[in-house]
Amino acid sequence: MRFLYNKSAILHRNAIIIGDVHFGMEERLREEGIYDETLSERIFNDIKKLILKTRAKKLIIAGDVKDNILELDWKTLDILRRLSQIASITIIKGNHDGGIEKCETFGITIAPAGGIVYEKIGIMHGHSWPNENLMKCNYLISAHQHPQVAFIDRSGRIHKEAVWLVAEPDRKNIKKHYKMFNERIRLVMMPAFNPLVGSTINIRKEKQLGPVFNNKLFKLNDALVIRLDGCLVGKLKDINIKE
Repeated sequence: MRFLYNKSAILHRNAIIIGDVHFGMEERLREEGIYDETLSERIFNDIKKLILKTRAKKLIIAGDVKDNILELDWKTLDILRRLSQIASITIIKGNHDGGIEKCETFGITIAPAGGIVYEKIGIMHGHSWPNENLMKCNYLISAHQHPQVAFIDRSGRIHKEAVWLVAEPDRKNIKKHYKMFNERIRLVMMPAFNPLVGSTINIRKEKQLGPVFNNKLFKLNDALVIRLDGCLVGKLKDINIKE
């Protein structure tokens, strides 16, 4: 398993793994007075280029394929159809993926929110409890949080960027919910593939979303922060700042 350079994507055993694509976000942006009608198409092209460059045979999307929570919009449906002609696709249902089953007509596999195990790594969206089999893996990949970290430059201005977070398990808390698990499991928080989606996690301590974080199954404060270029910044607790 490896993070792809300057991309919010993982390459693992012939599969590209991404999350939080939010196709069709243009509609919500228009409601806010922002017009970017090619956003979804640009994201599609980025995914296509990754697949072709790495020669991946499979695309795994860890939830929130689309932005509209309830409906599968025509734009998302058309993009998924085109992607299915390039690679085999598995979608793990996220909290935005209502009605996503309609794309099964293209041969796309829809997996439950509890996640899947692919080649010995667990992959989930993150808004619900991971399946027990995922907790036995070496790595648990989670989307949903769209982690960003804020940095202060020399002029005192705040700069925010997407990052990877890698956290160790809190074995005591995990034992409260899982009888069997890998005591060396690591949680990998995946940045959103959509560049307009992000949640800054080191400015103010907001309640984390999803049972894994609400129940502190992993030591998030001690998580390693890794930039998209592969640079290790340090631990999350050491870069907390006040806005």
